[in-house]
Amino acid sequence: MAVSLISTLSEVVATVSDPEIVSSFTTDWTGRFTGHADVVVKPESTNQVVEVVSACAAFGAKIQIQGGNTGLVGGSIPPTKSGHKVCLVSTKSLTTILDFDEISGYLTVGAGTTLGQVQELVRAKGWDFAVDLAARDSATIGGLVSTNAGGIRVCAFGMTRRSTVGIEMVLADGQVLSNISSPLKDNTGYSVADIAIGAEGTLGIITAVKLKLIRPVSETTLFLVPAQSMDGALELLTKVQSTGHQLLAAEYVDAVTMQLILEQSNLRPLWREIPMLTLLFEVAGENVNLNFPQDSLGSSELAEKRNYWQYREIASDTWTALGKVHKLDVSVAVSDIAEFEISLQNLLSTFKGIETFGSFGHLADGNLHIEFVGPAIDDFAADYAILKLVAEFNGSISAEHGIGRAKREYLSLTRSRLDIEIGKQIKSIFDPTGLFNSGVLYVD
Repeated sequence: MAVSLISTLSEVVATVSDPEIVSSFTTDWTGRFTGHADVVVKPESTNQVVEVVSACAAFGAKIQIQGGNTGLVGGSIPPTKSGHKVCLVSTKSLTTILDFDEISGYLTVGAGTTLGQVQELVRAKGWDFAVDLAARDSATIGGLVSTNAGGIRVCAFGMTRRSTVGIEMVLADGQVLSNISSPLKDNTGYSVADIAIGAEGTLGIITAVKLKLIRPVSETTLFLVPAQSMDGALELLTKVQSTGHQLLAAEYVDAVTMQLILEQSNLRPLWREIPMLTLLFEVAGENVNLNFPQDSLGSSELAEKRNYWQYREIASDTWTALGKVHKLDVSVAVSDIAEFEISLQNLLSTFKGIETFGSFGHLADGNLHIEFVGPAIDDFAADYAILKLVAEFNGSISAEHGIGRAKREYLSLTRSRLDIEIGKQIKSIFDPTGLFNSGVLYVD
């Protein structure tokens, strides 16, 4: 009997080949993207990942890499059709804490460690991790790095790239590329491993990450402020930024989204009438007074702040509950948000097939999460129209979730031909046979 890929993998790593269980890994959390895999493996060490890569290369199989599967663009889901066997590598068992420098504030962890686990670990030692987002209990560190995730604190601390100082990655030939043991000051040419940041798993399998930590902001004040226009919201943002208080977060939720939140949750209305926009501003300092409008809400009390944050953090899940939802993650210049929102409203209010649409997002960095229902899940006409509008505003068709499979056809809207060509050349150097995440980021 010929030796099979699955039997070979089962000798070196935890393997799942039951079609019913495998299928639970091949649909994303939005329910919009589905694919096919022949086997799922769950490596617990870098050595096991090397064995998996070597076996798949020998059998001519493709590898799909998956972390927490919390993305919006199908980047962690294998294609539906393939002329090759597909092995889905789940990194969620790569959770070893490899090193914690409590003096300097550096943590090295396995790529499958969740953001929530990192936060719990480092906060107990007087540190914090700069990146934070609602999916903290499922999003993995490897996934954050692969998509250069943003979240709610980008205005204060930047994207994941700024907090990543080392990466360990298994390449297509089975070699391990790593700079996680390099000293902080290491100016010796190209930092090759760092190219994996934002590469969406197309260059190799990230197995460990060295993170730069921050000292936590011990006291903060969170405000909820109603606004009746995006122009008004931006005026309030400017006011906060000019006070001298460190701005940790500046978020918004539109009226349609807030109505859905109140209908689907136990959260009470904040005001008698839902405003056009609900703004959330969090600043450093206890019981700060920023002279917001009289009907604004504010607190420095931990439990109350956690309750207030729910109005923003459950926004995406609230839309997901409606069924097969189209979710777009885009960005424009902050100064263009108001004009862009008007154009977006005009576009979607007249677009055939759209039943409901709304948005929420990160006001201080121009990142809007646009949600709509109505068109079939495989109907990308409205998606394309929105992305074209973003391009007209010189924005980005992906602010923090990547390109994945959903947006690869549209990458040229906001990236130059030269930029795309160089990217493809980099892909061919790292992964000449197209072993990893085929069809993600670039069209094959």
